[in-house]
Amino acid sequence: MSIIEKALRLTKEALDMLTIEEDRQRNGEETVGTPSQLQKSRIQLEQMLRQLETGQLPPINRRLSGMGHMVGDSWPIDNPLGNALLDAEQAYKRAK
Repeated sequence: MSIIEKALRLTKEALDMLTIEEDRQRNGEETVGTPSQLQKSRIQLEQMLRQLETGQLPPINRRLSGMGHMVGDSWPIDNPLGNALLDAEQAYKRAK
């Protein structure tokens, strides 16, 4: 599996997990993160996905980032969605 394929897979998995979390939030269930954090994560993941799918990746120093800081600063360290966001962001940054 290429680096791009791995980044695509991880990004899609993170989007799927994020959708589940957003559904839980809409149903009034306890969720990780704030509505704003989840919305910003969705926007970033969708942008990452488009860039990976089209091969139009910006230079590494200009790639999307920030989810790692958000997760590390305010989410439980063992949260599956947080780990999926981190994995997707890291794979995206390594993609060539």
